[in-house]
Amino acid sequence: MIRLDLPLCGPILTTLELVRGLPSRHDRFASLLWGAPGTGKSHALDLIALELTGSKFAIEHFNGQDVAVDVVRNWKERGCYGNLFSKWTVKRIDELDCASVAAQAALLSWLDYLPPFYAVLATTNNYREMCRVDKGRLPRRFTQYQVEAPSTIAAAEYLQMQFKMPPAVAHQIAVGARPEGELEGVNMGAAVEDAFAIVAARRQAA
Repeated sequence: MIRLDLPLCGPILTTLELVRGLPSRHDRFASLLWGAPGTGKSHALDLIALELTGSKFAIEHFNGQDVAVDVVRNWKERGCYGNLFSKWTVKRIDELDCASVAAQAALLSWLDYLPPFYAVLATTNNYREMCRVDKGRLPRRFTQYQVEAPSTIAAAEYLQMQFKMPPAVAHQIAVGARPEGELEGVNMGAAVEDAFAIVAARRQAA
């Protein structure tokens, strides 16, 4: 579960501000964040969705596997009605690459006719696969941002600050959360989970 009360760490902070600026320039938009797992993509878009709507009831969350053609068709048919809780309506999609090719095509077509005050906020860990099948349509529909992982140093400093950990322990967690074969970038989702587990274990032992 994403802890929205925790601050973000690393390059995602810059991306967060860029996406935050979109509603001031557009009355409807679609944004796609892509990159390795654990860089804060979902966390950032969940924050933006709440800031934009002011209500969790104006946000629908989906995994790409659940975005079928009939789901997109339903969005298109009901788009003119908006919602009862906010001026804005947000569709939040994680792992968009897991949607079928047909569903991705239907979504991209719908984005051409997105109703006013609608935002589609999506993430993918497999951008290359999406580009392989989309035939150049992604850049025309989505404002896209690649999100790099935070460095080991930045991740360790974050863990020290947020979890009051000794530098050596924080560094060890950060190094352990680097994906296999990765020399620098840290999966912050994994690092935070490890930090919470260590804090919980210490409380039980106390």
